[in-house]
Amino acid sequence: MRLTARRAARRTPAPLAVGLAALLAGAAAGCARRGEARAAASTTPVPEAAATKPAPARASDAGYDLRPSEQAAVDAFLRAHPELRVATDSDHRASEDDSVAGLYGVYHPYFVRGDDNDDGVLDFVLAFVRRDSDRDTPWFSVVVFAGKADGTFAPGAFLEREISLADGDLTVDRDAIVVTPDVAEDAARRYRWDAGKQRHVYVRDDDEGSASPPASQI
Repeated sequence: MRLTARRAARRTPAPLAVGLAALLAGAAAGCARRGEARAAASTTPVPEAAATKPAPARASDAGYDLRPSEQAAVDAFLRAHPELRVATDSDHRASEDDSVAGLYGVYHPYFVRGDDNDDGVLDFVLAFVRRDSDRDTPWFSVVVFAGKADGTFAPGAFLEREISLADGDLTVDRDAIVVTPDVAEDAARRYRWDAGKQRHVYVRDDDEGSASPPASQI
């Protein structure tokens, strides 16, 4: 009897055991929650994916019969200026007074070859269009690719930027590059090579109706 009583005395009362178990369980859950919070706070933030840039346009997209060296020069320019594409014949807005196409066997309003710096090597001039411009009001840039003695071309150099040329065209008249905003009108802008400045400069012929250079002239 005495042994049984002593064993009974050493036993923990049932209500107290249940309370102790609940207390330990609560403490464990609290520790787990604090551990999860610390883990969440220490997680390295993942940067948002960068906006995908459009792939550069290609010279071949315009449909011109470019020589390999010309195509390589244009593709290099487009990689440096992915916001642009090559202007095509379809960018030209023909009018009833537009009879220029009939004067040439092959007429490209935005692509012309010629020796425009009088060094005896063939150059070419090409227009580009901003890819984000509206179809009805495209913004053009005129770029000169100077030929080199080894048959390649110097990097394209802007002649004019973001101009209206949907009704106009580009030509090379002897040693001058002519930018005509509207082929139905006489006004045009002429650029000649200045050997001292090593670039094309705007010139005004007093006996011709030359338009004023645009504000975006380079």
